[in-house]
Amino acid sequence: MKRILGLYKILVISLVIIFISGCEDYFEFSPYAANVKDSYKNLDEKNMNKLLSYDDGTSEEIKFAVLADSHYDYHELDEALVNINAIKDIDFVIVNGDIADHGYLKEYELFHEKMKRLNIPYLTVIGNHDYRSNGIEIYKEMYGEPNKSFVFNNMLFILFDDVFWESNKNPDMEWLEKELKSSDQYNNCFVFAHIPPYSDQFTEQKGNEYEQLMDSYNVDLSIHGHVHEYIYDENGIGETSYLAVESIKDKEFVVITVLDNSYSVKQVKY
Repeated sequence: MKRILGLYKILVISLVIIFISGCEDYFEFSPYAANVKDSYKNLDEKNMNKLLSYDDGTSEEIKFAVLADSHYDYHELDEALVNINAIKDIDFVIVNGDIADHGYLKEYELFHEKMKRLNIPYLTVIGNHDYRSNGIEIYKEMYGEPNKSFVFNNMLFILFDDVFWESNKNPDMEWLEKELKSSDQYNNCFVFAHIPPYSDQFTEQKGNEYEQLMDSYNVDLSIHGHVHEYIYDENGIGETSYLAVESIKDKEFVVITVLDNSYSVKQVKY
């Protein structure tokens, strides 16, 4: 009997070990883990290279979608992606921050698994929720440095980290201005940053500094999320316009069409 019980214990332990080793993708030793899989690394760079391979610089019109604040609203994100894929002439998607809610690795992984269903490349802006826990380290491994820019069809796109509180630092305005100095070489310039300069994390001084940079370098449109509300402040000639995109939770994204050095903004509700 003792021998049978001993064999039974060995069998149970063996089965537990096999089960745990087979389920390594579903368990994390800590929600703060940052052990990003190789296939999930440098995604913005990979998507940017894919996007730029399509660019011959001759398109009369481009379209890009902007969505924001997906947090843990995965069902609504799924629906957004279905609707984006149904618009055949969109060139790329910008996800304008808060792709995670608590900054956990599993949240980042779930988000990317959803985004892989897109038929077109996507690029990300870091949001304040993405900094939580160990989120900034995970973000850097998965998507690269938060501040980045690219040129597509002779248009400049700047993706800027403007998170104050959760990052415990001031946004790098010097980097932003350095990127903006080349804006006059291009037909259009669009800046993406999660937090609008009129929102909570900006002091009046920092908000004015940001807006002065936009106006000084003739940025066409400054595009944001964070406030979970659609706000489009369309200014006159010579002044930058501001757009805040509604959260995915409310089943909405925007499509921006650029044609003949001008652009239009369209809300898409689903």
